[in-house]
Amino acid sequence: MKVYLCTTATSKKYKSWSNIPYLLHKNFERSGYKVKNFVLREFQPIKFLFNLPVRVLIKFFGLKTTYYYVRTPLHFFFTYIYSQYIRFLSDDNDIMIVQGFSYPPHNNKNKMLILGDWPSSYLFDHFLKRKPSKMEKRSIAREDRVIERADAVVTLFPNVHKYMLNRYQNKNIYYFGNVVNIDAEVIIPLDILTIKKKSQKILFIGKPFYLAGANELISAVEHLRGQGYKLNVDIVGIEPNLINKKFDWLSVHGYLDKGKLADKHKYYTLLKNAKLFINTTPSWNAFQATLEAMYFYTPIVVRVNESLTQTFPKLEGFSYLVAERNEDLEKEIIKSIEHSGEYLEKCKQAHKAAKPYTWENFTQKLMELF
Repeated sequence: MKVYLCTTATSKKYKSWSNIPYLLHKNFERSGYKVKNFVLREFQPIKFLFNLPVRVLIKFFGLKTTYYYVRTPLHFFFTYIYSQYIRFLSDDNDIMIVQGFSYPPHNNKNKMLILGDWPSSYLFDHFLKRKPSKMEKRSIAREDRVIERADAVVTLFPNVHKYMLNRYQNKNIYYFGNVVNIDAEVIIPLDILTIKKKSQKILFIGKPFYLAGANELISAVEHLRGQGYKLNVDIVGIEPNLINKKFDWLSVHGYLDKGKLADKHKYYTLLKNAKLFINTTPSWNAFQATLEAMYFYTPIVVRVNESLTQTFPKLEGFSYLVAERNEDLEKEIIKSIEHSGEYLEKCKQAHKAAKPYTWENFTQKLMELF
């Protein structure tokens, strides 16, 4: 049996979709499967011509839309061609695994498993909190048809699992936990707790979307340093030109590509040496990075959201929680410094909570569906 892995970016590169296509491909091959990656590419000239006016309307006229080229019937049609090509190439017992819920449709030959975070309807209901436009509704309808016809659907979040079971007639929808995006070559040092206890380094990981959370952290540490706390801040994922403040205790690393050995070494060195992982962005806090930090025995400082609380019912055991509107980030940082016994217990509990979410376990559960 061969696995046809359909992704939105190549599975040869670490950086696509939070490293998941790369590690999924690698772990299936480690389990003995032959894997062929198909990239569901967007046709670049058409993409550019379609998206440019949309971006102009969003930036200068405040248009609220997610309707880029990737959501159009034309792109959906091109992914249909991919699925039919796989049908032509494949044997009956081969399987398609598709990243994301939008495309391509079932090819009526191979079993099809879809793996993703959440469907577009969930994005509108829970994040954007608005009704989709007419064109967005059509895109959601196409996506819904793909989900209903799939042989199995796997989401990475328990709350999304409940939502999808309520929305769709297809009951072959599963949740197997999330995954810590760390490969087998990454080793946690034996003296990790000693490193954490001595550390004065705070780590923030997140894309420019999380800029407000990064600025909140910088302001909090600036004030704490004024009180004598000799803390340092490392920010990963946001480029230096987006951070207005410059301090000798603030290091802004930009995006670190794990596909490059130097970047990968720096990334895991930062995780190893971090006393705390902090991303207080409301509603969402870079979940995959949070899980990696926990695996490295790092307590997290976050504002609660549904995905966190449902994935980790004992969230308080390894975290310092900031109220949604209260500015008590500084108090939580001080707690981690001044209550070392409680802090070290949170370190242990953070690793314990993340430990079950290995790629080995996740891949095994997917194979059981086959």
